[in-house]
Amino acid sequence: MLLLEGVALTDSGRPVLAPEELELRILEKCDFEFCGGKGGLVEMPGDKYTAGIAFLTTHRLIWLDQVTLPAPGRSCSLHLSRIQGSHPVPLKMFGSRTRRLRLNCAANGGGGGQENDRPGDLKLAFRGESPTEFSKCLEDAVLRKQWNELGRTRQEGREGGNPSFPNNTRGTPSFPRGVNPPPPPSGNTTNTHAYYGGTNLGPSSDQTKTASAKKETPANFRRAGVGGALARQQSVTTRNAETLGSAFFDMDALMQSAKELVRLAERFAAATRDEGGGDGDRKDERKTASSSSDTSQNRHEVREMLIQMGIASPVTKETSGALYHKQLSRQLADWLPAMLRLEKHGGVMTLPDVYCLFNRARGSEMVSPEDVLKAATLWGELKITQVRFRAFASGVRVAHLANRGDDEVCAALASHDGEKMDSFVASHVLGVTPAVAGEYLAMAETYGIVARDEAPETTWWYPNRFPGFKEVDVGFAGV
Repeated sequence: MLLLEGVALTDSGRPVLAPEELELRILEKCDFEFCGGKGGLVEMPGDKYTAGIAFLTTHRLIWLDQVTLPAPGRSCSLHLSRIQGSHPVPLKMFGSRTRRLRLNCAANGGGGGQENDRPGDLKLAFRGESPTEFSKCLEDAVLRKQWNELGRTRQEGREGGNPSFPNNTRGTPSFPRGVNPPPPPSGNTTNTHAYYGGTNLGPSSDQTKTASAKKETPANFRRAGVGGALARQQSVTTRNAETLGSAFFDMDALMQSAKELVRLAERFAAATRDEGGGDGDRKDERKTASSSSDTSQNRHEVREMLIQMGIASPVTKETSGALYHKQLSRQLADWLPAMLRLEKHGGVMTLPDVYCLFNRARGSEMVSPEDVLKAATLWGELKITQVRFRAFASGVRVAHLANRGDDEVCAALASHDGEKMDSFVASHVLGVTPAVAGEYLAMAETYGIVARDEAPETTWWYPNRFPGFKEVDVGFAGV
């Protein structure tokens, strides 16, 4: 029986990735079929796992139980190191037209109950869109072996290491791929080995004469005719290729450094969050008020900077395909709670602010305002409970934490000691922006908590005293 490993999911139903793990492809309507018997999770084996979502990362092939999301259900994973070979299953003339990919898998990957784990074949049945790109990406990920630290280090040394002398012990200069090395100083190839081998013997007498002759020859004569045009074109092409080659080297190094910073920020943010919830903070709070406030302020600033560092593996249309908006909605739901818990947002944020901060976290993988709006409106359909989308009567659209309800807002407004307030005073009371505070005041008015007074300079809101007044019967004398 071929056993698979379980998958840890986020609150929105996306797989939790390792620090070095990145998403490659996502494909829906994919089945896991176990050849020759049952397979899957140790506690829930079966002949096949149907109607799922296939996630391909640099480390694993993940199958998500779409029926039970965001709960794990029968979601499982297969580490790519277990795949020993893959080949498409040929279609029969009068059989099913579902395309399948057979994977030859090794054993020892089932966690508990490994004594029942056996090598076997796993078929991926694709019942939705074309699996061509997914299959190619799977084969490429197996060949790259990025889960192997040694293999990844060697690959980075070949592709993004020192562009001047990679893997060179003799001091021979190397050049970017696609760029031909410049010719040696002489027109012949007699001293080519000496020139590129690290021992320059110096120009010969013939080379000196040729160089002096070229200096004496007019520039317009040397570059005249078809030969001169071809030479100039070749020179420009070589120069552009060298420039592009060095630019790509710099870009690869920059992207690698950015990924490392994001991964470091994620680890540091998790450590800070764990430290903030421990007993150590409670002991610190018992110290002097000044030191406690300074520590809290510093932790708040550090956490804010770390959260805004970025997303290591953003969802894109290329990787998600037809599932783009659903996966974007889940990733946005995972990212937002950390931002909304910051004191300056107060658990609620307008969608324009969400759009700006989310794009800042995604870096170069920008999304449109329509994508953010579509992702926010899908939270209810995807059964995401940690955040909610809300549209006020005036048309203002916000995202807020699920535990922030109208009762909490009304109680905070009713407990205000002042005689009156406007949207700016309410923003300090609720810890939100003035625009959102104005919407909450209008909402509290519908519940009878406050009453408005539209003055010329602004709209003032007063505590509603009318329910406390007693009815007074007024008698009218007869005429």
